[in-house]
Parts: sequence; structure tokens; C-alpha cells
Amino acid sequence: MSGKVSHDPAKTTGRETGLHQLNILGGLGPKGRRWLLALSVFILVELAVLGGLFERSEMGLYDGWFRLRGVQDPGDKVVIVAMDEASVQKLGRPPWPRTIHARLLEKLKEAKVVGFDFVYDSPTNPEEDKAFGAAIAKHGRVVLASKFIFERDASGEMVQVFMTPRPEIMTKPAGLGFANMPTDPDNVVRHSTLVDTNTFELPFPSLGLAVALVGSGFDQTQLKLEPDRLTAGNKVIPLNSLNQAMPNFWGPQGTFKTYSYADVVGGNLPPAIFKDKIVLFGATAEAEKDFFSIPFTTSNLVLSGGLPTPGVEIHAAVVQSFLEGSWYRRVSPVANQAFLILAVILTTLAVGGRSPWVGLAGALTVVAAATGMAAGFWWNARLWLNLAAPLTLILLTYAVLNAAEFVQAELGRRRIRAMFNRYVSPDVVEELMRNPGSVSLGGRRQTVTVMFCDIRGFTAYSENKDPEEVVNRLNEYLTALTQVIFHYGGTLDKYLGDGLMAIFGAPVYYPDHVQRAIQVAVEIQEEIDKLNQVWEAKNQPPLKVGVGINTGSVLVGNVGSPERMDYTVIGEDVNLASRVEGLTKNFNTLIVISERSVRLLEGVEGLPWKLRHLGHAEVKGFTAPVGVYTVAGKN
Repeated sequence: MSGKVSHDPAKTTGRETGLHQLNILGGLGPKGRRWLLALSVFILVELAVLGGLFERSEMGLYDGWFRLRGVQDPGDKVVIVAMDEASVQKLGRPPWPRTIHARLLEKLKEAKVVGFDFVYDSPTNPEEDKAFGAAIAKHGRVVLASKFIFERDASGEMVQVFMTPRPEIMTKPAGLGFANMPTDPDNVVRHSTLVDTNTFELPFPSLGLAVALVGSGFDQTQLKLEPDRLTAGNKVIPLNSLNQAMPNFWGPQGTFKTYSYADVVGGNLPPAIFKDKIVLFGATAEAEKDFFSIPFTTSNLVLSGGLPTPGVEIHAAVVQSFLEGSWYRRVSPVANQAFLILAVILTTLAVGGRSPWVGLAGALTVVAAATGMAAGFWWNARLWLNLAAPLTLILLTYAVLNAAEFVQAELGRRRIRAMFNRYVSPDVVEELMRNPGSVSLGGRRQTVTVMFCDIRGFTAYSENKDPEEVVNRLNEYLTALTQVIFHYGGTLDKYLGDGLMAIFGAPVYYPDHVQRAIQVAVEIQEEIDKLNQVWEAKNQPPLKVGVGINTGSVLVGNVGSPERMDYTVIGEDVNLASRVEGLTKNFNTLIVISERSVRLLEGVEGLPWKLRHLGHAEVKGFTAPVGVYTVAGKN
């Protein structure tokens, strides 16, 4: 014989039904669910990456690496002569007579190369322009600036226009380069367009590159442009698809050695200071508005003082990067995607199946590893590896996996509550909720004590009685029995007409399950005596309850179909418990306990009652007679 604890899913609450609907991944198992969820998060983040949603964050992290590294000394190979505020005060507001620039070149005659970050495309005094042009030709190592602008032609179409210095000035410069300064979408300069391929047959260099070529003894005809690089002699510069390189930045405004224009042309500095130096002349005065944000520029000037940088200093950074070969390069999209895949795999392994705090420690470990990897690439190989997307993926994976674990745990708790709250006491339900893993719903073999109760003479009593009266009295008796069973942690397996079946030791195991069952049997008799007194006062006949107890190894677990699962016990010891209850009539006693239960009480001290051996009895379905006992009184 077997008993069942019935649970009908159709009776679950609406809230429980909603949670069950969330359990669409339940068939995959815990590991399968984790990896499928991690894959979903990865796809979501990858789509965001492809949509450019992380680009601003990635650029901010790239800038952060520079600020974390700190300011470095670029040396004095590349210096700046600045049109600064002091020069404006001494020489007046620009534009200055170009004969002053001719005088500047005289002071810089020992410089290796001089680059002008001004286009000089507007006409002034022709004689002054000629004097400036003659000074350029005499110096022999001057690089002039040009620029590209876009304007509409006569037909209204937007066209690129190439603007160069005046012909009188463009006599014999050593080089010419465009001074355009590209910015990223957040208006920060991280890239420098090194060559233009839209105007001339050969790659046309930027101002910084043209100055570096002259300073290194290369000719711009030696430039060789390839899909991902630019070669100049023995120098190889990594480029992106827009012919842009990523120069090093040594620090914020004022990092490069800077001299005031007025001091140089005024003779306050000896010409030998500039011997073999690469000199760039450009504006640093506020009125010229030639300032750009770079990685060292920050909005919080109080904390960092990262002011926008003059364009001439950015050209200087390009020249210095060329000389040192210290270009940065962004890794390929494939490498970034591989980094994302590695991040989600490591996070899933570190987080999956662990408690929230242990999972958080694992996720933070992966965050630290990913950050260290990106930092190592940046510092040691000058490679820009995306970090914002991987960090988001790591934290999202942690959050989603933990949320999924919480939902699964909540579903398990609700399933357990729905399954047991009618059949065990609230205390047992709470114990199961605290440790849902203690319930093996798939089935396990376990030693438990099984109890069967039967109300004697109830069938005869119910004859010629109103059904309502019969049911009310039956419910009163069964309620009393159930309350005692619940009080001692028993599980109500099922009601059997005018009787019931209970289990002690499952789903929550108690080492003293035999003692609990016997104590329940004793107190049931006490409760029935109280009820009988009430009913006798109403001129109703008293009823007796026979109790049979047996202990043994049974199969405990969930049995049934997906539509209806019942928590039950199966085995010969269940059948024996039922037969023992029937022996109460044979031995004319209300409590019969099998020798299998009594055997487990050997050596147990302090039992509250005495047991008396009744003898042995033949039991249907069992070959050998079974020894039985009863409770003989209290100790």
C-alpha cells in the first residue's frame, strides 16, 4: 500500500502561475539555463556594440588610461614658439607684419626644422610677403601649413577646397602639410589624419607629419600608403580606414617646452637654444581660439586642471610620436569580440551556481582581470582594447544569472509551499523553505516511520445519520488527529475515508522520528478522549481510534505525471504499517507498534512511556510473523 500527498497545479494562485510562466527554461537544467542566459546577455551587449552605444564610454576609458598614467616629459627635441598673451601685449593684436616672421626665422636659423601652424593665405603688404618668402627660402628647412575647407560651388554642390599660403610666401618651403584637426564624436582629439588621398596622386601629409619628415631627413615622396599602415623610410605608422593615426599624448596644455614669440624675436633668448630642435610656431593666446580637447582635458578643472590644448601642441605630439614610434592602435573588431566572449565565459563560470556574495566576488575578480588585461595591452603594447562593453557584459551577466537563480529558487520555494502547506505544519514548511534542497522531488530511499489511523465503528455510526452530521463529526476527529501530527513535525500523507496516513522523517528528516510517531499516537488517544467527553455530553456515542506504526526503508519522492505530481512513500514497510494498524483489533488495543520501530529505540534513554510486547502475528504478504508492541503507560 502507498500513500500520496496531492498537489493540483490548477489550484495555484495567480501570482504563482505567473512565476511558473517565467520558468520557460526549466527543462534545460541549471547549467543549460545559465549558459543560455549568458548567451542572451552576450548577444544583447554585442548588438549594443555594433550599434555604437558603447563608443562614448570606450573613448572615455581610453582617455582615462592617459590620465592614470600621468604626465610624461616629452624631452626637448620638439619645442614650441607660441603666439601667447605676452607676445600679443608686446607686439599688438595679430595679424603681425610678416617681416616679423622673417626675423623669427633668423633667430631660429640653427633649428633643424621650423613649422608654421598658420596658413598665410590672405594678402598683406606685398613687400612684407616677399621678405617672408625670402626668409623661408634662405632658412631652407621651413614647413608651411595648408588646410582643406568645404564650400559650395556655383552649382550648389559641396566641394573640398585646398587652401595654401600666398605665392609670394610659397617660394621654396621644405615641406607643406594640411593643419586640419579632426575630432572624435565627443569633440576630443584622439586621432590625427596623417595623409590626404583625395587631392593629389601621392599621399599628401598633415602638418605634423610633414614637419617630422623634414626633421628626419625623409621626402614626402617616400610615403607608402597601405590599407592599415603608412610607411616612411624605416618608420611604420598604424592607420585606420580613414588614414588616421593615434598619437601619444604626453600631458595637458603646456607639457611641451614653450617659448614666447616676443622673447625669441626680441633677442631675449640665444639662438643656440634652438640648435637641432624641431620648432613649431602656433597660437596659444585665448583670442585665437585654436584649442582642442585631448585625453588629458577634463571638465573638472578644480580637481585636474586639464584645460583644452592649443592645436600647435597636438601637432607637436604627432611629431614626437613619429620620432619615437609611440603610436597607439585600436585592436580589430574580431579581437574585441573575442575579448567579449572570454569575459562572458569566465563570468558564467565564476558566478553560475554560487551564492550572490560569492558570485559577486567572482564577477569582481573577472572585472579586475579584464581591466588588468586592457591596461596591460595599453601600457605595454599601446593597443586600445575595448573595456566598457566587457565590464557591462560582466556585470549584466552577474545580475541576470543571480536574478535567474533567485527566480528559480523562488519557484522552488513556492512549489514546495504549494505542495506541503496543507500536509505539514507551518514550522516544517518554513524549514523546507529555508532549505529547499533537502527535498528530493525525484525520489530517494530513506528510513521513515509510517503511521496509519482508523476510527473504530465509524461506518456503523454513520448509518441512518444525516450526511452533514457525519461529515461534521468526521472532520472534528480528523482535525484533532492532524493537529497532533503537525505539532510533532509529521507529514499528513492523505486522508483515507475515516482514517489517515502520516509520515515522520520526511520531507524534513528528524533522527527521533520513531519517538515522535509514538508520542503522536499517545496524544491522539488523549485528544480523542477529550472529544468523546464532549460528544457523550451531547448523547452521542464515543469513538475510538486505532493507530499502527512501522519503521523502515521506503522510497520517498515525487511521483506522477507533469500534470499532477504527488509527494509519497512507496515500499513494503508502508504496507506493513497498514497491516499493523489492523492488528489493533486482534490484540484489543488502540496502539500497535511493529518490532521494526521498537528495534530503533534500543539504547535510547529517557523515553516518556513504557512499551509492552504483545507477541507475534501473521501478517498478510509477509512470510515471517511480525513482533508487535503497545504503549503500556508513562515512565
